[in-house]
Amino acid sequence: MGKELKCEVCKNEPAVGVCCVPGVAYSAPYGKKCLEANAHPWNILVANTACIGSLDQANESWKEMVHDTCKHLGKTIEEFNLAVAKDVQTLEQRDGE
Repeated sequence: MGKELKCEVCKNEPAVGVCCVPGVAYSAPYGKKCLEANAHPWNILVANTACIGSLDQANESWKEMVHDTCKHLGKTIEEFNLAVAKDVQTLEQRDGE
């Protein structure tokens, strides 16, 4: 028997399946609680938000996914925005090279 697939969102619960992250060409294993909470992999939400510059630039459905994910994972929007700003800075540094 292989290793049990874990939820990529919370890293705790067993995955019930692999699903596409809405609006992103990326699939991840999800657990039941994370699916029900509309929670998605943190790193994917951060990276894709950084690509557009900030959460303020996102459409309402993306903002809802971010807020739901933060709530489910016990994180704040401030933590999310700091992670996005760090990724934006990394992207800008790469563009300057």
